[in-house]
Amino acid sequence: MRCFLYVSLCFLLAACSRHAYKDQEEITLSQSYTADDLKPSFNRELYRCAVDGKFALKKFHLSGILYFRNLSDTATRVVFQSEMGSTFFDFGWDRNDSFTVYSIIGQMDKPALIKTLRKDFELLLARNIDPVPSGVYRFYKDARANYVRFELGKGFVHYITNMERKVTGIENADERQKVVVMEYGDPTPLQQLPEQLSIRHLKAGFTIDLKKISKDDTAE
Repeated sequence: MRCFLYVSLCFLLAACSRHAYKDQEEITLSQSYTADDLKPSFNRELYRCAVDGKFALKKFHLSGILYFRNLSDTATRVVFQSEMGSTFFDFGWDRNDSFTVYSIIGQMDKPALIKTLRKDFELLLARNIDPVPSGVYRFYKDARANYVRFELGKGFVHYITNMERKVTGIENADERQKVVVMEYGDPTPLQQLPEQLSIRHLKAGFTIDLKKISKDDTAE
């Protein structure tokens, strides 16, 4: 019994000591950030997209073209199509960040999956991030980067920047663990979408890899 209690206590202490960002310290930046600084500005962007994961012990793979389009009324559409042109899903946000599912195939029409994909794109596009009253946010640093933290309804999101104020990634987490990790292929200037992006869902067990298609590769 004593051995069991000792082992249980060790597991409890280990769990309590877990901290996703234990080496961070809060700082004050001389040049601050707001949500608008991190919101990408673009007309349209095309990416080759590959989704890989496992569900119910079965691996799955989905690939095609992911299309981002900003409309004149500040609405945004995100459309994922196969190489043959059939639409997997068509999501949209209006000028007030209200979300709409315009279409989605039956295999993907699951509330949990829609919620997960919606959150991915809202973090990438810096939409529906709750502002704080002062209009500025909390900032942290560790040995490798600076972190701009936005509190969410559950947990928070970090926009990770280097010393040149370029974005290197985005992480959704709570104090104990990371949930979604987005890694940029190269540091990307503020208000731009990355050339390459890898999105890892650490709890859901799937990845999304994006590589931008240059304008030279597409017909206008």
